[in-house]
Amino acid sequence: MGSKALNTNAKITPERVNEALDIRDRLIIELLVSVLDEKQVIERHILKERLANLIQLSDHDDELKETIHALVNKL
Repeated sequence: MGSKALNTNAKITPERVNEALDIRDRLIIELLVSVLDEKQVIERHILKERLANLIQLSDHDDELKETIHALVNKL
């Protein structure tokens, strides 16, 4: 069970935190809008998996993706 996109061992790169937080927050908003449009109720682990998929599909560099994953893991 679980998504291959989930990176539970991700580490935060301190100098990328603010950039990653901005992206994480934007992804969460996009996901919540999508969920509301679909009139779904979504559990936390599903939310994290869907966020992880969005992160993996993004065009960001690997270091930034890892930092975003680490911040999502803290949710």
